[in-house]
Amino acid sequence: MTMAMRHKRAADLVETSELTRLGRVLVAFLPPIAVLNPILPHIGPVASFTAYSVLFFAYGVFHLRRRPPSGIRRLVLVLCLPVLAIALWTVITQFGTPVVFTEAVVVAGGIFIVLGLIALPSSRDTMRAILAGWLLASLATTVLAAIELTTGRHFGPNYLDANPTATKTGVVTVFFNPNNYAAFLCLAIPLLLAGATLTTRRWLRLTYYATAVVSVPLTVATSSRFGLAALVLGGSIWLMLRLRSHIAQAFMLAFALFAVILTLTLLQGRAAGDISSAARSSGYVISVMGLDIPSDSSLLARWNLMLNGLDMIPHTPFGSGPGGYELAAQAQGTTRNTFGMINPHNGAIEFITQYGIILGAIAALLTITLFIVSVRANNTYGKGTPERALASATVCVIAMLPLILGMHSTFLDVPHEWIGFATFAAVGAYLQARRATIAVPDGSTNV
Repeated sequence: MTMAMRHKRAADLVETSELTRLGRVLVAFLPPIAVLNPILPHIGPVASFTAYSVLFFAYGVFHLRRRPPSGIRRLVLVLCLPVLAIALWTVITQFGTPVVFTEAVVVAGGIFIVLGLIALPSSRDTMRAILAGWLLASLATTVLAAIELTTGRHFGPNYLDANPTATKTGVVTVFFNPNNYAAFLCLAIPLLLAGATLTTRRWLRLTYYATAVVSVPLTVATSSRFGLAALVLGGSIWLMLRLRSHIAQAFMLAFALFAVILTLTLLQGRAAGDISSAARSSGYVISVMGLDIPSDSSLLARWNLMLNGLDMIPHTPFGSGPGGYELAAQAQGTTRNTFGMINPHNGAIEFITQYGIILGAIAALLTITLFIVSVRANNTYGKGTPERALASATVCVIAMLPLILGMHSTFLDVPHEWIGFATFAAVGAYLQARRATIAVPDGSTNV
C-alpha cells in the first residue's frame, strides 16, 4: 500500500459524525450528575450516578460504530474490562457490605461511563458536549459555593459537620471534603479553558472563561494545600506549553516546581488544616534518602499511608479488591503513625493495592500514552485551535496528578474523578483520530 493510499484510508476513517440531540444531552449531563450525586434522589441503594451510568453505557454500546485504529481506546479497554469484572463480581458477592460494596458500585458506574463515552464518535461534537457538561457542573457548584460562603450552609453529608473538632476549614459544597472540591476545580479549570475554544458563540465563550476565572479564588477558598499547589503547577504548565523557547520552558518548569514546594511548605498546618492538635509543637519529619523533611501531621499521615500501601502490595500482588486497602488497615493496623486514618489518601496506591500491579502498570502506560499524544498535539496545532487547547488541558492535568491523587481520602469511590478519567480518555482518542489525518496526499492539513 502506497503512502498516499494509507493517508486516504486514514482520512476516510476519520470520525466526523455528529451526535444526535439525545446523545449530546446524555453526554453533557455526565459531569453534573456525577458532581451533584450526593444531593440527587436515590432509589433504595441505587444512586442517580449509578442509574445514569447504566443508561449511558447502553446508549454508547447501541451507537458503537467502526472506528479508526486507536492505541488509547485499546488501552482503555484492556484496563477497564478487568476492573469492571472485578467490581461487578464484588457487587454480586458482597451485596451491602460496608466500604466494599459502596466502592464497587461507584467503580462499576465509572467504568460504564468510560466505556460508553469512548464508544461514541471521537469528534468535535462529542468534545463540545462533554466540556459543556463540565461547564454546567462548575456553574452549579459555583452557585452552591456562593451560598455556602454567604450563609455557612453545607449541602449533603460533609467532613466539617462530621468532625466538629477538626481544624480544617474551607468551602465544601457537595464534595464532603474541601480537598475533594479543590480536586474537582483543578480538573475543571483546564477543561473550561479548552471548552471556550470549541464554541463559536461569544456569550458562551465568555461564560467558559468567567467560570474558569471564578474557580481560581474558589480553589483558594477550599483551604486545600494540595489544591493550591496543583493550581500553581497547572497554571505554570499551561503557560509553559505556550512558550516556544526551550530555555524559557525550562525556566518556567523550574519555577513551577519551586512554587509547588514553597506552597506545600509555607501552608503546613494552616491552609490544609491538621489532624493532630499538637502538630505545631511535635516536630514531625518525613525521612527521604537520609534527609529529614519538616512536616505537619496531615502530610506525615499521607506519607505513611503511602508507605503502608507499598508494604501491602507484595502480599496481594494481584489486588485485594474494592475497599481492600481499608479492610487490610482495619484488620492488621497501620505499621506507621497515621493518626488513626486508614483510608489510602493516594489514588495510585489505592488502585495498585486493590486491583494489582498488572492493571496498575496498564494504567501507568495509558497515562504516559495520553501525555505523549497530548504533547505532540500541543506542538502540532496552531494557537487558538481546540485541539491545542484540549492537548494543553490534558498535559496540565497529568502534571497535576501526583497532587490530585493525594487529595482524596479514597479516590476510587469519587464519581467526578471517573468522569475526569472518561473525559481525558475521550480527548486522547479524539487527538489520535485527528492526528491520523493531519498529513494528506496534497500536503494540506485536515483538521
